[in-house]
Amino acid sequence: MHSILLQIIEKKQKDLSKQKRILSIDELKRKVTKAKLTSTFKNRFINVAHSDIAIIAEIKLASPTNSSLGSGSDIIQRAIAYEKAGADAISFITEKHYFKGNTIFISQLKTRVHIPILQKDFVIDPYQIYESKMIGSDAILLIARLVDKDVLKDFVTISQEIGIEPIVEINDEEDLEKALDTNTSFIAVNARDLRTITIDIPKACTLLEKIPDKFIKIGFSGIHSSFEVRRYKEAGAKGVLVGTSLMKAANIDNFIKSLKI
Repeated sequence: MHSILLQIIEKKQKDLSKQKRILSIDELKRKVTKAKLTSTFKNRFINVAHSDIAIIAEIKLASPTNSSLGSGSDIIQRAIAYEKAGADAISFITEKHYFKGNTIFISQLKTRVHIPILQKDFVIDPYQIYESKMIGSDAILLIARLVDKDVLKDFVTISQEIGIEPIVEINDEEDLEKALDTNTSFIAVNARDLRTITIDIPKACTLLEKIPDKFIKIGFSGIHSSFEVRRYKEAGAKGVLVGTSLMKAANIDNFIKSLKI
C-alpha cells in the first residue's frame, strides 16, 4: 500500500481506540436496531433508465493530493445542488485527517436531502459499520484491499444485517476474488491504484468486464467529462462516482447534467 494509505490506517486505528473509550462497541450496538436492508441505495441503480447511468456525486473537503477542495460550511447547499441537478446518490468522505471529513456531516445531510448517502471511509473495524448505521448512512464503502477475505465477508454480512448497503471497492483481480466470496450486491472498481495513487481508467474498465453480471458495477475515479463516463458504461458500469472534478466544477448543475449520457 502507498505510504499515505498506511498513515491513514495508522491514524484510523488510534481514532478508533479513543472512540471506543468514549462509547464501547457494546453500547454502540445497543443504539443500533437491526433492520432489514431496505435497499434505498440499490433502487437508484435498478431504476435508472437503460440508456442512462447513475451518478454518485461526492462531497470531499480535501484529499491527500488536494489540501482544500471545499468547506464544511457549504456542504448542505452543495448536497441540495447535487440533488436538484439529478444526482442519484451522494457520497461523503468522513475520514478527518486527510479528507477533513466528520461523521456528524452525514447526520446533517440526511435532514436536508432525499437521495441516499454513501459513507466513504477506511473501514477496518466492525465498530465503524455500526457507527455508520447510527449516523444514518444508506450505504458504506468497504475497501477490499484493507482487510483479508474472511473479514471482508463478515463486514458485508454485518452491514446487510443492520440495514446498510455494502459497496465493496476493488482495485485488482486479487481484490475481485475477495469480493466474489461475499454476499454484496455492489462491486466498485477504483481506477486509482492504492499503491501508487495513479489513475488508470482502461485498466479499471478491463477489471469491470471481469465482474459477473449478477453484481451491480460502479466505476470510481478519473471522471472529468461524459467521455470517461461512457468508457465505464461500455465496460458494464451501472453507475459512476464523481469526486474531485465535481468539487472543482464552476457550475454543478451543468456538470452533472453533462455526465448523464
